[in-house]
Amino acid sequence: MKGRRIKKIWSKLKSKNIEALFINSPEDIRYITGFTGSEALLLLTKTKSYLFVDSRYTGQADDECREATIIESKERINEVLKHAHKLGIKEFGFDPQQLVVAQYRELRKTGTVNLIPISDGLERMRSIKDSGEIKLLKKSANISSRSFLEVIKCIKVGVEEREVALLLEFQIRKNGAEGIPFPFIVASGQRGTLPHGVASGKRIRRGEFITIDYGAVYRGYCSDETCTVIIGKPTQRQKRVYQTVKDAHDRAINMVRPGIKIHQVDSAARRLIEKAGLGKYFRHGTGHGVGLSVHEEPRIAPKQEDIIEVGMVFTIEPGVYIPGWGGVRIEDMVRVTGQGCEPMSSVPKELYCV
Repeated sequence: MKGRRIKKIWSKLKSKNIEALFINSPEDIRYITGFTGSEALLLLTKTKSYLFVDSRYTGQADDECREATIIESKERINEVLKHAHKLGIKEFGFDPQQLVVAQYRELRKTGTVNLIPISDGLERMRSIKDSGEIKLLKKSANISSRSFLEVIKCIKVGVEEREVALLLEFQIRKNGAEGIPFPFIVASGQRGTLPHGVASGKRIRRGEFITIDYGAVYRGYCSDETCTVIIGKPTQRQKRVYQTVKDAHDRAINMVRPGIKIHQVDSAARRLIEKAGLGKYFRHGTGHGVGLSVHEEPRIAPKQEDIIEVGMVFTIEPGVYIPGWGGVRIEDMVRVTGQGCEPMSSVPKELYCV
């Protein structure tokens, strides 16, 4: 599996004059080698991969990375440069979105290698998931959806937002996740106007919308789902706003298929919300890719000219945030298939009244 991924990377880079790749992103390193540690560097040639770790990770790397050569070193960048010199490598490709200035300067200080930025980076290549990745993403999404349905009955008047977040995280971990991909968003009432309203000590009141954005991490792969629920009976305005967002969510999902431009999916949701007179309250893109990172390529947003391809996995998450009133966001993960797309998260998105 890892060998096929390396061939895929070099086939994408065949038009560039690059002898090796310098990789420092933990997600990219895990994608290529299977290494799950938090600190390492990878030197990737067309035929071999060299993983540089310190003594804390040597045994772990030996166990996890059967196809890589493991090199233990305290000064990893210096060791990478020495090894490149031994191999006669004079040019490194690197991802400008990942390489920090300090690392860039250290790589350049010897003057022995020429550094070539790769504009797309490996994240773009990771946007097309293989069958193994799809299985892990499905499992992650199943854990988070099932956990939400098990916890929703605990949402009551007077419960703090952070209590809901803690209960949900506990249930997600209990159901098999190794962790969570981000601090959960639980935003009730007027806090629902905060798209990233991390759970607070606010107590939930009757008649408030509650936006809950959550996910799981299973064997490195993330899930991301958002439900908006209400305690008590919704008002007509609440019903109308919720249904507008739900219709936009459904229309965007129905638009997803191979061969269309990404901005067309965003437009499908955005135009419906604008038609309802709520366009100024939809202030973010319609979705984002999900994989080893919870936010990665592709970005489902205006002006994105890239083409949707089979194997992409991303969210559809339109939202409306009305100052002084509240907010609604509805989010599902979808996988692009040959005919259209397949939802991966599974909580029903009709308005749930607790």
